Amino acid sequence: MTPPDVSVVISVKNRAVMMGDCIAGLLAQTLPRERFELVLVDNCSSEDLRAVADAAREAGLSVTYLRTERDGGPAPARNLGVGAARGRIIAFTDSDCRPSPGWLAAGIAPFDDPQLGLVSGPVLPKPEQQIRPTTKVTFITREEHPTFPTANLFMRRDTFLALGGFDTSLSFQDPFDRATECADTDLAWRIIKTGASRRFLPDAVMLHELEEQGWLMWVLEPTRLFVLPALIRRHPELRKKLLRFGLVFEWRASILAPTLVFTALLALWWPWLLAVPVVAALARAIWRRRTAAPRVVLAQMGITLIHLPRLAVVSLSLLYGSIRFRSLVI
Repeated sequence: MTPPDVSVVISVKNRAVMMGDCIAGLLAQTLPRERFELVLVDNCSSEDLRAVADAAREAGLSVTYLRTERDGGPAPARNLGVGAARGRIIAFTDSDCRPSPGWLAAGIAPFDDPQLGLVSGPVLPKPEQQIRPTTKVTFITREEHPTFPTANLFMRRDTFLALGGFDTSLSFQDPFDRATECADTDLAWRIIKTGASRRFLPDAVMLHELEEQGWLMWVLEPTRLFVLPALIRRHPELRKKLLRFGLVFEWRASILAPTLVFTALLALWWPWLLAVPVVAALARAIWRRRTAAPRVVLAQMGITLIHLPRLAVVSLSLLYGSIRFRSLVI
């Protein structure tokens, strides 16, 4: 059989319904179906994803279905998928994404340039879904992002294999047993360091599922950030790309968390200091909303209050990662 131009490699665990939406997006591609294939890597799902792959095949897609022997996270699963892929270009996306119709055609077009090593594109929310206060929106990328997420990433297969693929030592489990990794960013920067060029294509749009987390998981979501110091240690040039002053990731967390702790300690001797954060939050709310209307100000103060524990989680996660990987990020 004539190999396709591009192989879409997806690691998935469960998410059969979302995977069906992703496949619907692939079926709607403007790129002719004989020019691409889907390599679906089932990462130890309890749901029947083979049936999802069979349905995609019956609908007209070329599909290779693989299943991992153990769940080691997305990185080793993607490595397995690339090993089975036949296309000269690899297009990575995730099971909770739906490609826009022109995604593949736009993404592979620039690879006629032999110096091109990497292509990325926007990752936007699915337009039919609504963003709520606790919705996970950290995936949104409207321009090139230095982390190069695999939700929307193209590269040459021979380059991927020559560099050894994703480094599986950068796959971790966070304290809530969620797969957490930075192997995609690491590989992208290893490609860049070979001297290859990269492009960001606004027309290669990927639409991402909006995940409603609930208040507790929304507060705890930043625990994944503990991997950031590991990434910075491997690629020090990312300090300028991701951190302010080469050190600070989230300035609000780096200022607010220690300030609140210091204020609480001083309040043991001067209890009136406990009023300072309240007054500061009140002043900030009036300034942000440009009004002193009680209802509006109280609503804004509530939003600020909700963010405080999340910012504390950011600080603690980065502190833990800084110690674990011996690379200071605050």
